[in-house]
Amino acid sequence: MLESEKFAIAAHLHVNLRRINGRVTDVEWMVKSPDYAREIIRVARTETHPGLLRLADKLEAALQPPMSAPRVQAVPPAQPAFVASQSGPPSGFSAPSLDPAASRKRYVGTLR
Repeated sequence: MLESEKFAIAAHLHVNLRRINGRVTDVEWMVKSPDYAREIIRVARTETHPGLLRLADKLEAALQPPMSAPRVQAVPPAQPAFVASQSGPPSGFSAPSLDPAASRKRYVGTLR
């Protein structure tokens, strides 16, 4: 599960704990520290509110290590769709001037 998804679940649990019993928690620490998260889950389960119980279950499931997926063979990287030409710029293309005096003249009296 993505870190942002864990953070979202922890934030919902934080809001509900604060709303229901006035308990303030640290959402970021809940995502970073499994021990702190387990304690918050334990506290949430002491309440009878179904929303808290559901969020506690979701957070507990999110903190479980992912099951190992079957190995997939590596796929060779795809070739780029566009390969730059080594012959130089296309006809009709001119490189911008690198002369500082020319750039000052070009922008005088106009918006950039």
